[in-house]
Amino acid sequence: MLRQISACRHPAILRASTRGFHAASSLLTHTVDALDTNGGPVREYKRMVQDGRLIDDAFQRSIVSKLDRLYQDLLVFTPPPLLFGTKDSERVTAPRGLYIYGDVGTGKTTTMDMFYTSIPTTSKRRVHFHSFMLEVHARINHFRRTHHAHEDPVPTIARELARASRVVCFDEFQVTDIADAMVLRRLLHEMFVCGVVMVTTSNRHPDALYANGIQRESFMPCIDELKLKCECVSLDSGTDYRKLVRESARVFFAPITQNTNDALMAVFSRASQNARVQVNGELRFLGRSLRVPRSARGVAWFEFSDLCTQAHGSADYIELARHFHTLVLSNVPVMHMDDRNAARRFITLIDALYEAHVVLVMSSEAEINALFTGEFGGKKGGCVGEEEVFAFQRAVSRLVEMQSRKWITSGRNDVLAEHAQRMDADTVDQVLATN
Repeated sequence: MLRQISACRHPAILRASTRGFHAASSLLTHTVDALDTNGGPVREYKRMVQDGRLIDDAFQRSIVSKLDRLYQDLLVFTPPPLLFGTKDSERVTAPRGLYIYGDVGTGKTTTMDMFYTSIPTTSKRRVHFHSFMLEVHARINHFRRTHHAHEDPVPTIARELARASRVVCFDEFQVTDIADAMVLRRLLHEMFVCGVVMVTTSNRHPDALYANGIQRESFMPCIDELKLKCECVSLDSGTDYRKLVRESARVFFAPITQNTNDALMAVFSRASQNARVQVNGELRFLGRSLRVPRSARGVAWFEFSDLCTQAHGSADYIELARHFHTLVLSNVPVMHMDDRNAARRFITLIDALYEAHVVLVMSSEAEINALFTGEFGGKKGGCVGEEEVFAFQRAVSRLVEMQSRKWITSGRNDVLAEHAQRMDADTVDQVLATN
């Protein structure tokens, strides 16, 4: 089964009262102390700044204020019942959502998650957009196997999604595939008709979605509806907070040497608590299988070539991230234009691990900032498009965050988290080797 991040299965309806929407307070706040503290995202933002977990950022503050206004509107919004089909003529006026776009590491996901956790309802869902689209295509395929050929699956699936989640938060909204574009064009329309409120993060303004895509003119109505149903706001502070100086747990090792291999083995043994190692195991899911060279107690070890030079896709990586809390990835090379497919798979893997908060231990030919060379490093042109350059930059940003002590202590591996919390040495392997 596909992993559904924070998916809600209960079709409870968000209700508070039938009062009209109240006016929002001014968004032009000058410091975090000026923010209203009546609850919701602003209170959470202020608390995180005061606790030292966030740096007060005027750009983030503006977004949080807008999210707080939406939070307040939702408290007084009564969605329509969805017992039967909903027609355009029965459309309700739902609160306008938010489409947050901007560069990597500026806090888009962090601010959206503050909003998500603040909403006092079970009828909500927060999901990575790529995972959502995999699920949608799986639902469509199932519908076509179980219904008459002439029946349209999209309205039915949209109503099912709307019944389960009246507020949907998408992380990393992007459209690069014609199959996704053609489904989204109708799916989002039907979900909006059902009164679904959407908040999403993205790399790009809606006008730049599916740029230069096949039959893009057919996708334009979807862009127009996104802009109508969501306020589009930029979060481009110019600061990648993932790359700010932080305590590093040094779970990434470069260059590749015998000492590096010994360090990986030490981490693998300790993280798996010296459990018996299963060799060449197999993960089976969705009619597929994935060979796992070495695994023990929630820890898996792969070579880069095992995962990134073979024909694996995002569904494989999502299942891998669902099944293991720690991944050891060895012998990651510097990637050139000739390795474009392997580089794309590596980035897709990192996205899946990041979203599932998997602890990554890695050996590589070069340091993180030097893994992608030439055009991969940020120069557009040739065969590399703007979307790909952004994906490479995002991968580097996420890898920097994933080697931090904070990432490991909040991860799913309790053993590594415990040792990282009391770590004085520079590297995880040094600490583990002394135990």
